[in-house]
Amino acid sequence: MVRPTPPHQPRLGRESDSAEHADSRAGEENLFDRPTHDDSGEFFEPEPVRVRVNDESKVSRVDTGQLEETPVPGSRFSSWRQRRRVAKAQSAVTEAEPTDDDPDTVVAFPRSSHRRLRRNRWLALLGALLAAGLFVGLVFFSPLFATRAIDVEGARLTNPQNVEDALQRFEGVPLTRISKDEVREAVGNVPQVKSVDVILKPPHTITVELHERVGVATVQEGQELILVDSQGKQLSTYGQQDRPDVPMIEGGRDVLSTDKFSAISNVLASLPANVLSQLDTAAAPSESAVELTFADGRKAIWGDSSNSELKAQVLAALVNDEDTADGTEYDVSAPLHPTIK
Repeated sequence: MVRPTPPHQPRLGRESDSAEHADSRAGEENLFDRPTHDDSGEFFEPEPVRVRVNDESKVSRVDTGQLEETPVPGSRFSSWRQRRRVAKAQSAVTEAEPTDDDPDTVVAFPRSSHRRLRRNRWLALLGALLAAGLFVGLVFFSPLFATRAIDVEGARLTNPQNVEDALQRFEGVPLTRISKDEVREAVGNVPQVKSVDVILKPPHTITVELHERVGVATVQEGQELILVDSQGKQLSTYGQQDRPDVPMIEGGRDVLSTDKFSAISNVLASLPANVLSQLDTAAAPSESAVELTFADGRKAIWGDSSNSELKAQVLAALVNDEDTADGTEYDVSAPLHPTIK
């Protein structure tokens, strides 16, 4: 049986044996401490280790002549791997040791993967913020979408130039910074305009579609005729020779704030255009007695402003029908039972 001698095995035999084999034991003890590298760091395979071979007696001593060589453990690959491991260890130690030329050398440890991942996330966030800032700058502050044209549609009573002047402050402003409510509010100062539809057409155009107020009557103020809508809003002025095809209400501008005007305007607002254009005057001796006079002298007794839509339909039918068109007075105060004179 071949095995190394345990370090705790006691020395046996005579004292002379100890002296006689002292040198051999010293040599045997140093066999396990042999170096595997020379001074230059080069790896070499150590000499085969010699071990004691005991005969079958547990107390007998084995002389040096009974030692046998054992093969070096491992294959070529394990030896190559061991040399590589030793070379890497030496390389790490060499890099970590400061040189004589630079005693303050600091060893740089490899960065953590978590630190690299965090740095990459910050870089990605910074890139996204820069891209968003560039997009906002191009869309909201650059002249790429600046307003250069204002189109006005549906202007009949309104002077289109007045609308363009009201919207002049939007020229040069990017469309992305203009709200439709702002445009409506600006055009709302034009008296002829009742409502506005706004269309923003990229890249440079604002289209404004006007819904104008409807003039239903005129009032005379001096030598001028003032066109007003059903709410008494003054739309425009005309000369005597340019009178529009709507009836005149006596009383001048002061009548616009009275209840009589409210009664008359409700009646006029319900009439179809082909009947309204034939009227010459409209009067209201009282709120319950509205009277209309046609340009050819015919009259219409309306009564109060109730059932105005039904009365307007009946009056239009009587005026435009050939059998009743030659009448001089139409009483529609009771629309289900009209009378003709």
